[in-house]
Amino acid sequence: KPAETKKPGPFETVPQVKPEAEAPKAAPAAKPEAAAATGTVPDVVEYIEFRGARRVPQDTLRALIFTKKGDRYDPEALHRDFMALWNTGRFDDITMEREAGKAGWIVRFLVTERRVIRTIKYEGNKSITVSEILDRFKERKVGLSVESQYDPNKVQRAVVVLKEYLAERGRQYADVTPQVRQIPPSSLEITFRMNEGPKVKVGRLDIEGNTVFSDRVVRRAMKNLKPFGIPYSILFE
Repeated sequence: KPAETKKPGPFETVPQVKPEAEAPKAAPAAKPEAAAATGTVPDVVEYIEFRGARRVPQDTLRALIFTKKGDRYDPEALHRDFMALWNTGRFDDITMEREAGKAGWIVRFLVTERRVIRTIKYEGNKSITVSEILDRFKERKVGLSVESQYDPNKVQRAVVVLKEYLAERGRQYADVTPQVRQIPPSSLEITFRMNEGPKVKVGRLDIEGNTVFSDRVVRRAMKNLKPFGIPYSILFE
């Protein structure tokens, strides 16, 4: 007979089955701070912000650049964005920096807005009125006006136009000095101080080649011709 399997007695110890080895637990994900410390920040643009802009909204500035949130971090593309902001002519200074965020890099543009002209004054003008000055600025496309951004080149252009205008009124030796005053926080007041000087007049008029009319008749015909002064350009040539 086949050997019968001996059943354990009620007082015998029943062998216990060893429990299966537990699966190793996954290591916790590294925190962003630890990733930044080890140089493993995801190569992604997490956020773009602008600091120092008072008059231009953040959304407007973001629309001026090409890099968007979620794009791959590309230094060349960010340099292109830097130049796009600079070429708008809105800023006197721009600095770009980055900071490790929770899911990538935070790109930050620190901008210094170009100051705005709040007031333009004219002092010492006797031969020309303010309305005439504004019309001449518009005619010569000076581009200097209230609420426009300050541009020193436009101020110098305005000085040249004012001197030419005064020369047409017989003030060839006029002096025009611009003065710029700061109005907190970021506005300017420009004052053009004009010293017209003596009026230059024609001392003698010689007429040559007139065979039909006398000098007196020709002078009478020229009596009301304007301008009376010598053109500014001819004087210095």
